[in-house]
Amino acid sequence: MVTLEETKVDGLYLRQYFPTRPIFTQNKVLFLHGYPGSQKNYDIAEHLALKGFECTVMHYRGAWQSPGRYSLVAIYQDVETVLNFLKSKGSDHKSISLVGASWGGFVALEIFAKNPNLRKVVLLAPFINIGSDEKALQTGVRFLYSITKPAIQNYEKEDLEKDLRTIAEMYNPLKKLSDLEGRKVLIIHGEKDTICPIEYSVKVKSLFKTPARLYRLEDQDHFLHTRETLFDFCFSFLKEE
Repeated sequence: MVTLEETKVDGLYLRQYFPTRPIFTQNKVLFLHGYPGSQKNYDIAEHLALKGFECTVMHYRGAWQSPGRYSLVAIYQDVETVLNFLKSKGSDHKSISLVGASWGGFVALEIFAKNPNLRKVVLLAPFINIGSDEKALQTGVRFLYSITKPAIQNYEKEDLEKDLRTIAEMYNPLKKLSDLEGRKVLIIHGEKDTICPIEYSVKVKSLFKTPARLYRLEDQDHFLHTRETLFDFCFSFLKEE
């Protein structure tokens, strides 16, 4: 059995799953959703909770049930706010794992770079590449803006471009991976992902101090529809010491 609780922390909506019989008491799991957040992975959180993990799913400020103004840059502070909340409830970084989907995977890597004592990091079809030239950046801006509304309001194209430039300069984890333990990282990616091509995950897995683990899913696109496979991979990795 699982108890579901909803709460707000500094205005941020949290959906928390508490197992009736917690087994992995030193391994709490925080989920970071993608952009704009159509896949919040409640199903994985519930599955892990049924297996004994305490799980928290957050909504970034300005998205879904978290009011306020959305900003890609502000997400990083939102995540730190929730991490501090979990710490106030008795969890230190060594007992918290992150599961980041799509853009949430990119955020998870940066949070891991700032908090290398985090227990583990799971990246689901992660966004990895920020365009290294102006043409690539503008392509990214156009694509992201095309999926912004109606999910996210009051976030215009110029806001998105400004945030992406700031992130490329100040929050790009790819420059820091060589200092991080890849053995703590699991990447799950579909081979038919056309939104975040798997080639970037293939490249990034070897950029850590120790190699990350990559599971390639045949016939799967960005949304990873074989959920039972995801459940099994996430559970097996997160329960490892």
